Amino acid sequence: MCPILKKQIDDTVCYDIHMNVEGLLPDWGVPKEVVCIPDYKRICLECKNHKE
Repeated sequence: MCPILKKQIDDTVCYDIHMNVEGLLPDWGVPKEVVCIPDYKRICLECKNHKE
């Protein structure tokens, strides 16, 4: 369950969001619906599934 999109997402999409939040993937590499969320990076960092 992705706390940003509030729905179940594929592991690949989760990984892409993670890489974007860590600064390793540009915004165009993640779904537009993610980057439209104002605090998506903070939400991802606080997610229990976020890998360090």
